[in-house]
Amino acid sequence: MTLGRMKRHFDFLEMREAPTKAFTKSFVLQVRPNDKGVTRVGFTVSKRISKLAVVRNRLRRQMREVVRLSPDIQTKYPSHDLVLIAKGEALNRDYTQLTKDFAYLLDHVHEVADDKKDNG
Repeated sequence: MTLGRMKRHFDFLEMREAPTKAFTKSFVLQVRPNDKGVTRVGFTVSKRISKLAVVRNRLRRQMREVVRLSPDIQTKYPSHDLVLIAKGEALNRDYTQLTKDFAYLLDHVHEVADDKKDNG
């Protein structure tokens, strides 16, 4: 099953109030349940990261590949929206470090979401 993509500006604005967020040196991950029945992923690389579109697009491609090769997304987050936001440190990290950061985020956000279910 393939992941859906978030492309509309409005979808990204809704994610600002995402109930679950996690941070690493490279990324911020926002997770929110949706009612669409599909897991959707969005990517953000700000001009603050780099003024050059070539650099931002390269980082965005790396982020898409990290997410594509992550097997746990749909099992851990069925019917959720995820937004992966790049931070400045992501430019200085290689692909394996980005992969480790994303894996940490997935595990950490899943734990936080489980804690909120248990306590809330």
